[in-house]
Amino acid sequence: MDLFQSLPRDEESDLLRLQKLYARYGYDKFRMSKFEDYALYLQNKDFLKGGNIITFNGPDGRLLALKQDVTLSIVKNAQDENAPCKVYYTENVYRASDDANDIREIPQAGVEYIGLVDAYATSEVIRLAIESLATVSDRYLLGLSHMGLVRGLLDEAGFTLDHRLQALECIRNKAAHELRDLCRELGTDDAIEQKLCALSTVFGKPEDCFDTLSSMIVNDKTSSAVQELRDVYASLCETGHSDCVRIDFSVANDMHYYNGITFQGFVDGTPKSVLSGGRYDELLRQFGRQSGAIGFAVYLDLLPYSRSGNDSAADVLILYNPQDAQGLAAAIQQLQKNGVRVRAQNKRTAGVTYEKTLIFSDGRLHEA
Repeated sequence: MDLFQSLPRDEESDLLRLQKLYARYGYDKFRMSKFEDYALYLQNKDFLKGGNIITFNGPDGRLLALKQDVTLSIVKNAQDENAPCKVYYTENVYRASDDANDIREIPQAGVEYIGLVDAYATSEVIRLAIESLATVSDRYLLGLSHMGLVRGLLDEAGFTLDHRLQALECIRNKAAHELRDLCRELGTDDAIEQKLCALSTVFGKPEDCFDTLSSMIVNDKTSSAVQELRDVYASLCETGHSDCVRIDFSVANDMHYYNGITFQGFVDGTPKSVLSGGRYDELLRQFGRQSGAIGFAVYLDLLPYSRSGNDSAADVLILYNPQDAQGLAAAIQQLQKNGVRVRAQNKRTAGVTYEKTLIFSDGRLHEA
């Protein structure tokens, strides 16, 4: 099988692998239609990832929207009174460009855990996020942060909501100098200013960052956040999921909804995060619910697939001699089981698009 390890993946095969991964952890598949009530998106617009909402009138006169987000629909429909709601999804979402001249269909996969979110549930979801990255790439990192630490420091700074949002943007951009200017403009205590600026630049393996994070403990909120980061990392170490984890507060998420651990995943070959998630209890409060919630989404449209844009392109072109083809069908079948698209022919032809060429002879495949 070493012969095929470098072959490119496609969205369909990655989706299949991700579904199998989530099902192994006992998550049920969530299915929804392409449409949702427009009011759901309007009331929670801050939670959406951007892009204009595409609306139309339904047969009954209701204003509907093309599905722009899956998490909101899951939260709206989740039944977690007697047991946690543990679901995964593989759905396309639809987003309009800012000028509304184009509509993008974006494939996503993700996991949501709604209910009593304890230490195990948190570490399980983060393990699933890491394993999702491993499913779609050989080289990946998970950036880990905690909104409790950010919020706790901003509480001590006494910032208004607008100033909190400005400070969070500085932390995300690792702009310590801009954060320092903001603190001095507002007359922030020097000790809190130093801690906020340090938070904006902290990055590295968790074991190398915990002393710095511990020095930022100023209240119960910050103390709980640092301890939770320690506990989650210890759990990841136990299961062998810790090597790819980095403490990075530039991945901190929206302050309106996220209240605990947040994380983003990165893969080689893509400058943006391809996975994003975290603890979002505040969204549940918008629905009048007291449950907790944690989850993530994988953005398959951002993954570096090796594609020419031709749907008929093959991953592998297999050249064979018609007089020496015994075993060829079985070899092709094995590749196809691994999600590889195969084109077999007895001579080269112009106009055929493929990523790799193999030769079939003596009953097996060889590098060309």
